[in-house]
Amino acid sequence: LDCREIIQVTKLKSSFFSMEELSQTIFSIALIVSSSLTRYRAACEGEWEAALRNLLLNQNTKEEIFNHFARMSVDKLHQSDAHILSNLAFAYASIGFKPSLEDGQDFLELVAMNALEIKSDFNAQDISMMLHAYVSTSNTKLPKGPPAMEPRFHRFLADHVVALVDEFQPQVLCTTVWAFAKLGIDHTELFKSVTDHISGIVIDTLVRFTPKDLSRITRACAISQYHHPELFKRVAQAAIHLKDEFNAQHATDLLWAYATMGIEEQIFVSFAPIVAALLDTATIRHISTIAWSYSIANVDVPDLFNVHFVNQVTIKCAKKNVGVDSLSRLHQWNLWQTKEKMRPGLQSSLQDSCYKAFTSQETHPSKFQNKIVLYLLSIGVEPKEEVVMDSGYSIDALVTVDGRTIGIEVDGPCHFIGESRCPLGATILKRRQVQSIDGIELISLTHWDWIKSACSTEKKQKRAEKQKFLRDLLGLEDKKAVDSHLT
Repeated sequence: LDCREIIQVTKLKSSFFSMEELSQTIFSIALIVSSSLTRYRAACEGEWEAALRNLLLNQNTKEEIFNHFARMSVDKLHQSDAHILSNLAFAYASIGFKPSLEDGQDFLELVAMNALEIKSDFNAQDISMMLHAYVSTSNTKLPKGPPAMEPRFHRFLADHVVALVDEFQPQVLCTTVWAFAKLGIDHTELFKSVTDHISGIVIDTLVRFTPKDLSRITRACAISQYHHPELFKRVAQAAIHLKDEFNAQHATDLLWAYATMGIEEQIFVSFAPIVAALLDTATIRHISTIAWSYSIANVDVPDLFNVHFVNQVTIKCAKKNVGVDSLSRLHQWNLWQTKEKMRPGLQSSLQDSCYKAFTSQETHPSKFQNKIVLYLLSIGVEPKEEVVMDSGYSIDALVTVDGRTIGIEVDGPCHFIGESRCPLGATILKRRQVQSIDGIELISLTHWDWIKSACSTEKKQKRAEKQKFLRDLLGLEDKKAVDSHLT
C-alpha cells in the first residue's frame, strides 16, 4: 500500500473506531506531520518519509484527514477520559489546525466543554497537554480558547496547576503563567503558587531552566504586574549563569521585564556584552526595546551603545517601516544618551522621526486627573493640561507658583506595580527625564495620597481638606478657595 491508500483505508475503518482509537489515530497522524516537518528541515528524512510528508502537508489532504476525524469524534466525545481529551486538544493545536465542523461548532471548544464535565479526573500530565494546546492556539490564527466558557475553563486549568504545582515540570509552569498573562487572565492564586515554587527551585543545579523559561516567567510577571522581588532576584542569578545561551528574543523579553518592574541593575551590566553580540541579528523591535530597558535602568555601558549600535539602528530603520512604539522607545534612549549622558545619539533625521512618533501618541486624561484639575482651579491655580515639554513628554498639569514652574503628574494605580507602591519602569523613566532634561520641578500626586488627604466625611469639610493638601503640596499660602469650579 502507498501512503494515500493507508490513509484512505484508515478513514473507511474509522466509523468502527472507539473514541480511544480515534484519539490515538488523530494523535499519531499529528505527530507524523510535526516530526516529518522537523526531519525535513534537518535534511534527514528517507524516501518513504518524504512521500508521507508531501501527502500530509498538502493543505487539501491535511484538511480532508483532520476534518474527517474531528467529525467522527464529535458524537463520541462524551466517551472520552481526561487522557483522550488532552491528546485530542494537543494533536490539533500542535499542527495549528482548526477543524471545520458541519454545524459550525468549534471543535476545541467542544473538547474543553467535555473536559469540564470530568475535570476531577485530570492529572498533571493531562493538564500540561491541555495547557500546551490552548497556549498554542493563542499563538496562531486560531481562537484564543473556548470563548463561550473561557472563565470556567481557565479557572479549571489554573486550579489544577495550583493544586498539583509540585507535579508539573518547571518549564510547563513558566509557560502557564506566561500564557495566562498573555491572554490577560487574572488569577492571583496561580501566579503566587507558581512564582513561589519557581523562586524556590530556579537556582537549584538539579533543575534545568532554559533562557526561554526564564524570560517567560519574568515577562509574565511584568505583563500582569505581579510583584515578586525574590523571584526576579533568583531568576537574575540563573539568567546571568546562562547568558551565553540567550538569543535576541529571549534577551529582549528578559531585559524588558526587569526594566518594566524597575528592578535588578546587575543583570543589565552582565548582559551588555551578550546584547552587543546579538545586534547584527536582532530586529529593530528587539533593539529599541533593549535600548528603552537600559534607559530605565540607567546603566551606563559605552561598549554597547556606541557607533556600531547607532549604525545598526540606522540600517534596520531604513529597511522597513518601523512602528510607533519602536520609534518612541528609541526617542527615550536618544534623550538618555544625548541629554543625560552627553554622548552622541541617533542621526538627526532619525531623531526627528522618533520625536514625531513619541509626541504623536494620543493622551487620555483619567477621571482622577480631571478631578485634580478642578481642585487646582478651586484654589486659584490655572493649570495648563497635557503640556508637551521640549523632551517630548506630556505633563498632566503645568502650573506656575511664585515664579516656579511645577509639573504635576497624576499617578493612578496604572503607574505602579500591582497593588504595591513601586512605580513601573516607564513612570521611573518619565520622572527622571522630565526633571533632568526639561529642568522643572515635578510632583507626583498618587492616588493613595489623594485618598488619605481628607479624613472628614462631611462634603464641605472634605473639600476644604483636599484644597489645603494641594496648597501645601504646591507651597501656596492659605487663600480663600474658589469653590465654583467644584459645583
